[in-house]
Amino acid sequence: LGEAVIDLLPTDPDGGFHAHPGGSPLNVAVALARLGEPTALLARMSRSAFGRLLHAHAHRNGVTVTGPINQPEPASLAVVTLNGEGIAEYEFYLDGTADWQWHPAELAVPAGTTILHTGSLACFRQPGAAEVSNLLTRLRKDREILLSFDPNIRPTVVGDLDEARRQTTRLVSTAHVVKASSEDLQALYPDQPVTAVARDWATLGPSLVVITLGGDGAFAVHADQEFRRTAPPIDVVDTVGAGDAFTAGLLSALRSAGRGTPATIRDLDREQLANVIDHAIHVASI
Repeated sequence: LGEAVIDLLPTDPDGGFHAHPGGSPLNVAVALARLGEPTALLARMSRSAFGRLLHAHAHRNGVTVTGPINQPEPASLAVVTLNGEGIAEYEFYLDGTADWQWHPAELAVPAGTTILHTGSLACFRQPGAAEVSNLLTRLRKDREILLSFDPNIRPTVVGDLDEARRQTTRLVSTAHVVKASSEDLQALYPDQPVTAVARDWATLGPSLVVITLGGDGAFAVHADQEFRRTAPPIDVVDTVGAGDAFTAGLLSALRSAGRGTPATIRDLDREQLANVIDHAIHVASI
């Protein structure tokens, strides 16, 4: 559930760009479909040329798009620059775009859904963020669907950081699985160690909290267990979509392990958890 964004990536030093389909929720949906999971994306999509590109990308990768498409608002844009280490930085154009204009009746979760993942800008951009939060609160009470959340914080977009922290806490408390990056936590809680934030989040309601640490792997908290898993050495091309690939690998591995429901995720043993995290790191590394 969430946004589909056009990423404009540089093609040459003279300022050329190429439009790539992106946006964290769309990336997760596509990665899940590529991993063989039946996947739908609940999104609001523009009828513009960029909106059609996003819809075609989802369809081409086996993702069913539900929710209102052919909307009159423009598609959201992100201009991406890469530093010398391949780390992405983003400049967003989001005002008045289709992704945030949710009405309650539009947020209809497809029948048969067993896992619902959301996060990123859709959970912080108003007016739609309030509707997304309300939906997750209702679904948590139903206890039927495993809820997954990735804040994917963009400090230049979320606005007031105090409100972003409050919204993050609300959404963490509704989720069964929380995945975040160390950059997310540094933006939200610059004076707190990553491990301390993960432990605190684990007391709010999630069964599993996983923090990605870039080249250092990942840190996970599950019940009274804590894990650190290392990442393989790779030659980094760029990091765009790596965190979303991790999320997809994590959710797919939970399903494969028979731990993809609100009840069964609580029963992850130590070996299963290690395998799940390792699989997510492997997918992200690719």
